[in-house]
Amino acid sequence: MALVFEQLLTRELGDASYLIGDDSARVAAVVDPQVDVEQYLELARKRGLTIKYVVQTHIHEDFASGACALAAATGSAEVCVSGHDAPEYGFPHRAVHDGDVLELGAVRLTVKHTPGHTPEHISLLVAKTATKDAPFAVLSGGALLVETAGRTDLLGPEHVEELTSAQFRTLYEFFRGLDAGVLLYPTHVHGSPCGAAIGDKLCSTIGYEFEHNDLLRQSTEAKFREMALKNLPPKPRYYPRLKDMNTSSPAAAAGKLIAPALPPAEFRKAVSDPANVLVDTRHMLAFGGGHIPGALNIGAGGPLSIQAGWMLEPDRPLLLVIESDAQLPAVLHHFARTGFNLFAGYLVGGMSAWENAGYELESLPQLHVKALAQQNAQTDEVSILDVRSPQEWAKGHVPGARHIFLPDLPGQLQTLDKTKAMAVHCDSGYRASIGASLLQSHGFKVSNVPGSWQAWKSNDLPTEVTDAEDANSEPAR
Repeated sequence: MALVFEQLLTRELGDASYLIGDDSARVAAVVDPQVDVEQYLELARKRGLTIKYVVQTHIHEDFASGACALAAATGSAEVCVSGHDAPEYGFPHRAVHDGDVLELGAVRLTVKHTPGHTPEHISLLVAKTATKDAPFAVLSGGALLVETAGRTDLLGPEHVEELTSAQFRTLYEFFRGLDAGVLLYPTHVHGSPCGAAIGDKLCSTIGYEFEHNDLLRQSTEAKFREMALKNLPPKPRYYPRLKDMNTSSPAAAAGKLIAPALPPAEFRKAVSDPANVLVDTRHMLAFGGGHIPGALNIGAGGPLSIQAGWMLEPDRPLLLVIESDAQLPAVLHHFARTGFNLFAGYLVGGMSAWENAGYELESLPQLHVKALAQQNAQTDEVSILDVRSPQEWAKGHVPGARHIFLPDLPGQLQTLDKTKAMAVHCDSGYRASIGASLLQSHGFKVSNVPGSWQAWKSNDLPTEVTDAEDANSEPAR
């Protein structure tokens, strides 16, 4: 027997899925899959494995679950979900409970109820059958994360105390009881909004967490609660939508999505339909050089899934401009991961076809940080708008900048002065380009700042610090 254990990362979401099994018995389980299910099927085929179980550690809110789509694609796999404090699931499933065992040849997955991040949450102890009482790993889902734990405010303020108390018990009664050498493999990794300051290691050990995770080192539950609820990132507004979808009717496989190929004339006609939303997924510098008027720039090279969830509505058809036609499947996967499956079409041949047809173009100026600093020091003709999160803003920002968290920007447009030029700033320029393109589509004179905060610091330009409470906007909830 050779153990199969594979971690599959979705870096732009900050999430990990797992394929685990026994290559002698030819069976495996997949834990917390995304909707682009072909990656799991391909890996199982490569390893000569049958996917027997598809396990969901909790009802995900940060991505569209691929559990049902993957089970359907295998033709026989069983979807396993928690039977503890569980809602009424709208799909065929097997409810598992604390102590239940999923057999995979010589490998055992033992279910443990670990509430806190969500009420129904389960973790999986991984052991070989011959040493079943000595697990070597734990798949912790959103319970214990690298150097932190899953946030406990997902169900709203009325449930925070209850879930935070449950999280304390989960960490101190279950995880602290595991051997220091047990490997820790969470679903939420660095970059996920499901925890505050998740470490950048992709896995850990219980012993490492004893030493480096402050949430495992508090002397009282009260101190734990204070630390657990401190500095949480804004809760994405698309989370409730994905929770409802993942509970009742999980998404189809991403590979089944269709976006019609529209030549320039048809695409131009579709752009004029106010029901459609035009999204340009090219890099900010390509977008800045020339784009279709009214386009929102959400680049495929960054966290498109998260930003689409924040900035778009899933019931409005999307019109896509992409770097090349070959990139379409990957771009559709990005959108599918946060529940977007309605596409009016994409511009076949890309911007070259649009340009060759002689249709209208618009540019978005790109302002270097040194030029911005010079203007900022010498004149008040350009206002600086920082669209980072409240936590990022509080750590330091450009002197004199105004702060509006990017997802709050659509609702704050009326507070901005259209007569004054603006430069939009974030950490790298990615989110700034989203904000700048939104402002431009509403008639503002605006520039994007590529490199933004990173470039500003690299050039040793002046900074200032403002408390999060003093920022010009409140966190979006």
